[in-house]
Amino acid sequence: MCARVTGYPCGVQSPREQAQIAAGAWVLALDTPTLPPATATNTLVIGGDRLLIVEPATPHAREQARLDALVGELLAEGRTLAGVVITHHHVDHVGYATALRDAHDIPIFAHAETASRVPFEVDTQIAEGWSIDLGDGHELEALHTPGHAPGHLVLWDRKTEVAHAGDLVAGEGTILVDVSDGGDMSTYLDSLRRMAARVRARRELGRAPSFVPAHGPVLDDPAAVLDHYVAHRLAREDKVRRAVVEGGRRAFLGILASAYADTPKRLWPIAALSVEAHLRKLVDDGELVREGRGARPR
Repeated sequence: MCARVTGYPCGVQSPREQAQIAAGAWVLALDTPTLPPATATNTLVIGGDRLLIVEPATPHAREQARLDALVGELLAEGRTLAGVVITHHHVDHVGYATALRDAHDIPIFAHAETASRVPFEVDTQIAEGWSIDLGDGHELEALHTPGHAPGHLVLWDRKTEVAHAGDLVAGEGTILVDVSDGGDMSTYLDSLRRMAARVRARRELGRAPSFVPAHGPVLDDPAAVLDHYVAHRLAREDKVRRAVVEGGRRAFLGILASAYADTPKRLWPIAALSVEAHLRKLVDDGELVREGRGARPR
């Protein structure tokens, strides 16, 4: 009887059942060319009788087929696709966007800063406050959360309180703030704090937000994760500050060695991106002055 009703043998879940994290929300972790230790990027399919695909990231045919199977099952239930949304421009977040657009004749939505950085046309540029009615009470809202990337968006469903957080936070690995790619540490910290405040405000209303990060498991206590990210960044910033002010380390490599003494040297090339971001923030805050690639106390 099970197979007759569902099309699958008894005890075997369909792609839709395997991926479902809430009523009207499905997540697939699909392999992408992302930075280790992460190996996959989460794609969120969300809505009622209309569906949005958030973060269609994978470029791999075998992984695209997994998403196609989920979408096909949902469409077979009478739903339609409203479009795809990308959170930001990085290569491990956009790999299936144009193929999905072409296959289903649907638009790609993204922030203007993202549209200017991807190698394809974005159909509709969206910004803070944009929302879309997906039926059955699902309304997805865009929240502009720059810092990791200038056009970074969090997409928040007001019904389920499920939000795709993109690279604001991660369930595994870390988040890079690369100033050469439009990253900004001060702005990133502001975005973290703003989303933490929003999570707490929703909780005060009796809601229970959960975050789907781009990489790693779903975060059921996003406020704690966001607070941890702020505390971690400020602790690292203090190490950068002390390396210059107390340690007299003014050359960039000396600052890096002091601030990341607890990190294996093989990871220092990545850590250098954070040191540069923190130095620029400390200069903007009026605490340091740049001296070549390094810095000195003001």
